[in-house]
Amino acid sequence: MRDTLSPSQTAVLRGAGNNVIILKTSCTLVGRGVSGEHDINVSPDDAQVSREHARLIMEMGRWYLEDCSRNGTLLNGDMIHGQRVLLHPGDRIQIGRTFDYAFSEMNATTESTVYEPTIAGAVPHKSTHETPPPGNGIWISPSAAVWRDGEILPANLSRTEYRLLKFLARHPGDVCDYDATINAVWGVARDKDSLHELIYRVRRKIEVDPAQPRFLIIRAGIGVVFFPLGSDNLA
Repeated sequence: MRDTLSPSQTAVLRGAGNNVIILKTSCTLVGRGVSGEHDINVSPDDAQVSREHARLIMEMGRWYLEDCSRNGTLLNGDMIHGQRVLLHPGDRIQIGRTFDYAFSEMNATTESTVYEPTIAGAVPHKSTHETPPPGNGIWISPSAAVWRDGEILPANLSRTEYRLLKFLARHPGDVCDYDATINAVWGVARDKDSLHELIYRVRRKIEVDPAQPRFLIIRAGIGVVFFPLGSDNLA
């Protein structure tokens, strides 16, 4: 039986182009042949997707991804096959060639989830106690709102994205090596590709031109650098 969730229990999947799916029931099916009112139908032309490929399950206040497919499901770039895995805000779920979404919880009240997600495209709440210092550059508020050059951005940081920026912001202009950065963000070993993918997601939210980043720079083979004022402002 699939229960309808209260607003505080729901979760959100965010895809490209401000595409948002709200998970409203305790079990949401994903696949080419699912038919429930709140299930997620993937394009029937994507042959890599099974008729019932995966399930998104809410149990005891936690969200899980369960793969039930032939080809498996990618979670943060790692293949899971026939497994049930606990989800965390910012986790990226990829199914076949056409389904690519980031998971986030609808509400957050603890320090480890320091923001409350908004519907994609909405401007984060501007608190009177969260005014950036004067001048240009990137500033991250305690509630995970991001300001660039004195203007608040419509950036909805996931928990992992926030941890990445806050860690790097404590070392402005310094090269933070991959292992230290990965440990600060996830607390467990991850490959460099996972970190690069996270950096690219953050760039899309904070950079004027993500293809030519000013604030978040990768030093190939070494680590990553955060320039709060932008790399073009270096003396």
